[in-house]
Amino acid sequence: MNESKITVRYAKALFALAKENNAFESMKNDMALLYQCIHDLPELQYVIQSPVIKVSDKVKLFGETFKSSFSPITLSFITLVLENRREEYLLGISRYFLTLLKTEQGIQSAEIVTAIPLNEELKKSLLHFITTKFKTKVDLNETVDEKLIGGFILRVGDQQLDASISNKLAQIKSSLTNSHS
Repeated sequence: MNESKITVRYAKALFALAKENNAFESMKNDMALLYQCIHDLPELQYVIQSPVIKVSDKVKLFGETFKSSFSPITLSFITLVLENRREEYLLGISRYFLTLLKTEQGIQSAEIVTAIPLNEELKKSLLHFITTKFKTKVDLNETVDEKLIGGFILRVGDQQLDASISNKLAQIKSSLTNSHS
């Protein structure tokens, strides 16, 4: 993930502000919500990207929309970003802030891809396995991909374990085609 210097600077400034005010938990929730809203709402993306909408209107819109959800620190930070005409970086700033926070708290991201959704019991045992194996706290993201047929693909940091049936079939096919050469 290649972050721009602007994104990194603003995220680091926000991180320092959260640390100074001992507000990591509220800022984490605020930045996760901001990221989700920008990522999932095309209308909000339009507002952010529109050069026609005045900065004052964008500040008013964000203030009214998020005043009950965000802390005053977050709202003033977003206002600063908007007034500096850096609104296009809000998605990256929120994502990078969350990455900095995970690093600070010793949490590593992990992703599990399965053919069907995991039940809660299996998810708990998987979290326990990852925590024990990698000796770290884990933020687990779950994705369903029916093409796997069965099994799973687990990614933790830069390591990957592919125990999917589609991978096993590909290995068998490869070994059969190579043995006839």
